[in-house]
This record gives sequence, C-alpha cells and structure tokens, in this order.
Amino acid sequence: MQQSLSALRLDALLITHPPNIRYLCGFTGSSGALLLTEKKTVFITDGRYTEQARFEVRTAKIVIGRQGALAATAAWLSGHQKKGRRGAAKVGIEGEHMTVAARSRLAAILPPGFRLRETPNLVERARMVKDEDEIGCIRSAVILGASLFDRALETIRPGVPETGVAAAMEFAARKSGAEAMSFETIIASGERSALPHGRASQAVIPALGFVVCDFGVILSGYCSDMTRTVYMGRPSAEARGFYDAVSRRSRLHWTR
Repeated sequence: MQQSLSALRLDALLITHPPNIRYLCGFTGSSGALLLTEKKTVFITDGRYTEQARFEVRTAKIVIGRQGALAATAAWLSGHQKKGRRGAAKVGIEGEHMTVAARSRLAAILPPGFRLRETPNLVERARMVKDEDEIGCIRSAVILGASLFDRALETIRPGVPETGVAAAMEFAARKSGAEAMSFETIIASGERSALPHGRASQAVIPALGFVVCDFGVILSGYCSDMTRTVYMGRPSAEARGFYDAVSRRSRLHWTR
C-alpha cells in the first residue's frame, strides 16, 4: 500500500473499512482508522480499544485519541503531514466505504492545505491474492461451516420453527469457535423455499415440502457459504422436476 502512494500521487492513504484494517494490521475492533504515508503507518482509535489495539495491531504505531477516529486522524495529519509534493497534501480515502457524511466531517475538520481524493479498491485488490496461511483459514472456515449441515439435518422436523433450526446451527457454530455467521442464516421451508433469501422465520417446518438451508461462518476473519436443499416426505415427480431444473441452472451458472 505504501509503495502505491507515489504512483497514485497521494501523500497519505486513510483506511477506514474494518475488514481492510484487519487485513493490513490485525485490529478486529469496530472503531479505528489506519493511516499510511510513504514512511509511516499509524493506527488510530479511542480509549475503549487501548488494550485491544496493543494486543492485536502489528506493524503500525498506535495512537489513542480522545475524540473519534476521524477527528483524531485529522489531528495527527495536522501535526505530522507537511505540504504535499504539488501544493496541498492529498489524502486518499476509501470511496466505496466512507459515507458522504463522514467525508464531509473529515474535510471540515482538516486544516487548509489538505485535499481528499477517492481511491480505487487498493486493499481489496491485494486481498484477492491469497497466501498459504489465508488458504488454510478459508479451508478451516469451509470445514466448520459444512459441519453445520449435519446439525440442520438433526433439527429439521415437522412442526419445528425455522428459527429453531437456525438457532441450533448458530449455537453449534459458536461452540466450535466461529466468530459469527457469514450472514443471517437462511432456513426457508414450504412455500417460503421459493424466496431467494428467505431468512429464518417463525414459520414451522411442514410435513411435506422443500427446506432451503443457506449458511456460513466467519473464522479468523474468513467467510464460508454453503447452500443445501432437503425435502420433507416423499417428493412427487413435479417436486423432483423443480429440484432438477434448479440444479441444472446452478451448474450452468458456476461453469460460465
């Protein structure tokens, strides 16, 4: 990231998207900012995360501000970043992630002589290339996520609420070390199985019909995702036709 600053004509790069912060320096909290210049790397957060930052953050100086992360970032820039190569100091921001309101606040509190510029998805591009350790993390997340289908099969019974199935799966995930679910667990049964993203509801599992299960876990910051469809009772020829049509369509989608 530091090596890219010169090519982008930036004097600093501000990272505010939590997954990108975690990727670059290891911090897993919900409030912080990572500021990069060609020679310095500074992680900025508030007093709530003092101990967590000291434990997690790697390869960056830690600054604990009395204000919010953006205000503390502006204060650090004011005191450390001199005039840019071409007049005003240009600070890159993550345009895909920083809200309009946050950008406006940051621009308002920065002193004269600073300009904010949206940057392409620099960190996301780096994250696309996985090293051996990352592949291992992904594999572990997939294995843990896939194991939850066994818990689903144990729980899916006529009369059981969809939320009950989801709760059993999520409890098993937590017991096995998952940080969280990749997304809100989908258990959609009966007529609700036609919904593309039918999040678990209080509807009960019918004695006859499809049950779509879509689930995944976050482990060491990496996500898994698995979809399986089961049928309660003996499927009719029409139901088998529906299943086969969706299966063929899915295979066509993934092979394109």
